[in-house]
Amino acid sequence: MPIPSMITTPMITPFRNMLTEVEQKGLQGPDVDEMRAQLGHMERLAQETDDIGAYTGRLAQDQTFQKFSDAYGRALSAAAKQSAGGSDEEMLAQTLAAYESALGSYRAGEAGDTVKPLIPHLERIVELGRSGASYPVFLRQMEQEGLTRVLEGTGPETRNGLERDLGFARASWDKHRIDQGEQMLRAYDALAQQAPLGRPDPLALTLARRRIEWDLAPLEARREAVVERWQRLLEALVDWLDAFTAFAPYDPRWRPPGSSEADVKRNIERTRECGPGDFRFHEALFQRYFMLGWEQIFTHETFVWEYTARRVEWSDERLALIRATYPCCLPGGRPPAELVARAEELHPDRDYRPDKLQSPPWGTPLRVPQL
Repeated sequence: MPIPSMITTPMITPFRNMLTEVEQKGLQGPDVDEMRAQLGHMERLAQETDDIGAYTGRLAQDQTFQKFSDAYGRALSAAAKQSAGGSDEEMLAQTLAAYESALGSYRAGEAGDTVKPLIPHLERIVELGRSGASYPVFLRQMEQEGLTRVLEGTGPETRNGLERDLGFARASWDKHRIDQGEQMLRAYDALAQQAPLGRPDPLALTLARRRIEWDLAPLEARREAVVERWQRLLEALVDWLDAFTAFAPYDPRWRPPGSSEADVKRNIERTRECGPGDFRFHEALFQRYFMLGWEQIFTHETFVWEYTARRVEWSDERLALIRATYPCCLPGGRPPAELVARAEELHPDRDYRPDKLQSPPWGTPLRVPQL
């Protein structure tokens, strides 16, 4: 019993399409005959075999896909060469004309300023093309001198791209991307010094990026974990103190949609009674895993960075109130009336930093909040 066509058809159809494409172009010859033979072999085995594993294994053993693809490439290459004029001299002339046209447009500034560093290298390519060398020798000399890399995009325009990425990261105060961008620029410059024509090898640049990403990944994960957990501690103190205010019964933290008065009262009581225990539990975990005490949070590099970037949402008045609330937040305890009055005064207009969504310009000195 043959393999169901629903399995083999998706495998064979791309090769059928490639043969159809070649035939529609009117191509003939041994390479096209080889394509037909290999396609016939695929279709014949699909009818003779009843196991997909055996089928694919036989095709791999016979190198059917490889032979078909090689013949397909040779057929198209021969057709391209024929349409280009056939001889190496004509192909060299056409290639050289293309480079000369590009050089003229670059000199005239039609392609912008970013391509100006490429002009000397295009001039060298044109010089090689006019030296009387054959087309194969011309191509080999371009490769040996590293001129092909200029056209692959590993020149100054790539460094400009790295600089732009770093600029975007700095504008958004993205610590991880800033560190990555600065290290990538240093890696690019180091590779450029070692490379012909100052153009880093694309593979070496890719490997450098992978290494940098690998090295920075655990540092970023730890940083995100620290920020997330001190934010949770601050929020816990805010919620516990606010649960004693006059506005608590009307706050959506305790009055979600559809809640009854009993539900609201129960939610407030839960925060008042359980908040201190939850806070002290998470504080102990925070200190255990990150070796940071409560007062160290406000001078830690992550807090200073987030505060300077204006991503700490609380106002300075609220941050001062949070620190004043800390010693009172104990299981079974209640905040002093003075702290509750301060919380009521802050809510809601003065609770948040008015500029929290506007990052300062890059280069602004890091600021430790004076609380």
